[in-house]
Amino acid sequence: MRRSSLLAESLAIVCKELASELRQRVALSAIGLFAITTLIAVAYQIGPYSLAENDRPFLLSALLWIILFFASMAGLARVFVKEEDAHTAKTLRLAARPHAVLLGKLVFNLLLLLALEVVVVPLYCGLMGLRIEGVLGLVLVMLAGGATLSISATFVAALIARASGSNTLFPILALPLLLPLLVAAIAGTRAAVGSPELGAVLPALRAISSLGGVTMVTALLLFPVVWRD
Repeated sequence: MRRSSLLAESLAIVCKELASELRQRVALSAIGLFAITTLIAVAYQIGPYSLAENDRPFLLSALLWIILFFASMAGLARVFVKEEDAHTAKTLRLAARPHAVLLGKLVFNLLLLLALEVVVVPLYCGLMGLRIEGVLGLVLVMLAGGATLSISATFVAALIARASGSNTLFPILALPLLLPLLVAAIAGTRAAVGSPELGAVLPALRAISSLGGVTMVTALLLFPVVWRD
């Protein structure tokens, strides 16, 4: 019964976030505009032919995740900051249990980030002339990386929501936490670029999944304290 109630509360939070975003489109516009602008600038300066062939897999994989990271920093923090700005956080604390709030906000951020990846990754590959040998491997890396990035970003957003200058603090605090993820995601993307074999991306997937699991457990343990204080 309790598990069903937690699921219902989490889904209600997700629906609330989606309805709010569809009305205002603040987070989606922020991450989309940042990603597209950066992508066009990178494509204009580097393009598909400016890099040596041996350097292309690593450098283009790294640039892709740098774009995704900074684009996510532009919008994912809003899930908690907007509650404080609108003075609705106290109402939300009374209406739903902490874990339901965390899971609902996390699912919304994940949907937002996956939507970004669906648009940005094909555009990036086309503009940069990046040929993917292992499409399935890349999809798995993007899904796992997006999920772990969403978990970390959502938890950090909760930590800094009531701090002054939260928009500045968010990327500063998130980068050290997400640096191992970025390293693993870049390695996995590079492997998918160079090999059609699914086994090539498995080490990166294991690393990303481990990071995501540890971060999720930490968030579930600490979030109730952070949310109630």
